[in-house]
Amino acid sequence: MKLLLALCLLPLALLVGCSKPVATPEARTPPPLAAEVQQAALQRGKAIAAETFGLLSSNLQTAMQSGGVNNALPFCSLAASPLTASLAEKHGVTLRRVTHKARNPTNKANETELAVLIAFENALTASSNPPLPFATNLVADHATFFAPIVNNELCLKCHGEPGKDFSPENLAVIKQHYPQDEATGFKLGQLRGAWRIDFPLLTLTTPQTK
Repeated sequence: MKLLLALCLLPLALLVGCSKPVATPEARTPPPLAAEVQQAALQRGKAIAAETFGLLSSNLQTAMQSGGVNNALPFCSLAASPLTASLAEKHGVTLRRVTHKARNPTNKANETELAVLIAFENALTASSNPPLPFATNLVADHATFFAPIVNNELCLKCHGEPGKDFSPENLAVIKQHYPQDEATGFKLGQLRGAWRIDFPLLTLTTPQTK
């Protein structure tokens, strides 16, 4: 379930994403972004992710209190995307979730995103601490912020092991709303995916007005 991912948000990471095709192989590797630009993306990414977390989690809690998981699942399928899109428009960015095991097929990670998720998984395997922030430059005109999503106990109510963490009845509701679901069978502390925020580079080099 898309909206439950927001409740699993842990410390954040920075990467630079893909954009326009170029004519020659040499042109595919632009010079590294300046440290101050990377820092601007990190700070803005944290702020946007925190705001998204607050908005989505408060709405999810309301849905859960009103009718449990059976109420939260259809709420997520209808409300998560519009709420996320409203924050993306507000901040002038693109904002989405990406994962290696998708509930909604539109969130399936591409090759570049999958490499980020593998790096997060390796960091979690090497240490019980959350993945540390890092930055890599892949293109010159966009900066992409990734925030790892790690399963907590609430996530397991819809993403854990069927019959153990949630009932067969809830699994049937998941399959009703997400027929192509791949996002069950997770354990506590495993990587679920990541938030991705894409900034036009100009917005990071121009002072932001209050």
